[in-house]
Amino acid sequence: MLLNLNDPSSIVAWWKLMPERHGLLLMDFARMWPQFALPVRAAVRRIKSDAALKDLYELGMTSGRAANQQWADRNDADAPRDAQLAA
Repeated sequence: MLLNLNDPSSIVAWWKLMPERHGLLLMDFARMWPQFALPVRAAVRRIKSDAALKDLYELGMTSGRAANQQWADRNDADAPRDAQLAA
């Protein structure tokens, strides 16, 4: 799938493929590339205004944050070992 960050419909279609990952990425895209912030925000508004997609969006954001926290916790646990390997 090709993602057109200038087209909210394309963004919504891309988000639907993997909402648990893409929800958090949308926020990153809007922050990292301000030129795409308006279409990204329009896509998020479309998602939130659709009753079926809104629940999926909320679930995806929650599970995405949990997955990111697990990744951070795992990396923190490896930090002492990584420091020993670097020494």
